[in-house]
Amino acid sequence: MRNLIFTIILVAFAGFAYGQQEAHYTHFMYNNLALNPGVAGSKGHPTILALYRKQWIGFEGAPESKLMSFHTPLGKRVGFGLSITNDEIGISNSWYGSMAYAYRVKLDDNATVQIGIQGSMRYLGLDFDDPSTFILQNNDPSIIEGGVSQQYLGNFGAGLYLDLGNMFFGASVPYFFPNTIGIDKTSIDAAVESPHFYISGGALIPLSSSSKTSIALRPSALAKIVNNAPFDLDLNLSLVFNNSIITGVSYRLGGDGQGESIDFLLHYRINNIGLGISYDYTLSELNNHNNGSVEAIVVYDFIKERVDMANPRYFF
Repeated sequence: MRNLIFTIILVAFAGFAYGQQEAHYTHFMYNNLALNPGVAGSKGHPTILALYRKQWIGFEGAPESKLMSFHTPLGKRVGFGLSITNDEIGISNSWYGSMAYAYRVKLDDNATVQIGIQGSMRYLGLDFDDPSTFILQNNDPSIIEGGVSQQYLGNFGAGLYLDLGNMFFGASVPYFFPNTIGIDKTSIDAAVESPHFYISGGALIPLSSSSKTSIALRPSALAKIVNNAPFDLDLNLSLVFNNSIITGVSYRLGGDGQGESIDFLLHYRINNIGLGISYDYTLSELNNHNNGSVEAIVVYDFIKERVDMANPRYFF
């Protein structure tokens, strides 16, 4: 059993880090503050978000993520944001906290650009005292036998967010510094955090509108670029019904040739609250060893009255 758990942990790390070291989210179109500090305050009102992700159900030791964020405008030009994230993978338990500041420049009546920076702190913990751990090689300098490895790392990042009314574009690097992580930092094989470059975009396209029914198309995309890693891309196409029900499908590039996953999303808005859930169907060879991934999200917008389809900030 110990050998099995250890193997699963290694595979989970490898699969999760294949295209990235940072967590990915199916609800990226709502959870954009976690990727881009330039988003802070962009909705024009305070917003709070909570997210839970369980990856590869049935895969013991698989990634599990929890996140909360808050951002708000401060006056006409400044945005402020806070976020905290917890990621668990096998014996690894990591916490991330960040604070974002964004400055808004109005380009014309329908376009604004926000320039954002953020500072962050990370706690990275490995519990080698976990009873499920099985040490294959004694005296390995990368392992603390019967102990806990703890690290605290600081970093900073920056991002741009362009709002064109019915469209948006973003570019960001949330963490600039390539911190060395792990226990044995002197080895040439020591693990190093790689900066992640994100490029995102989306639009809200009205298809029909009447006194009883309105339908809009909402395409969005997220590209991730990491040095010495395969190119990652999420493509989403959603339909918005009556400004309340949003249903969509995403394709995540990666895996072993045919893609990483096909994702199905359902989001429902009632007054100021948005409730969303998604299911990822694994396309890679890991499909034989798990039952997919699930993600749930809650968004609350602090606004006095509901906005209409003319304001796409309600849907991003």
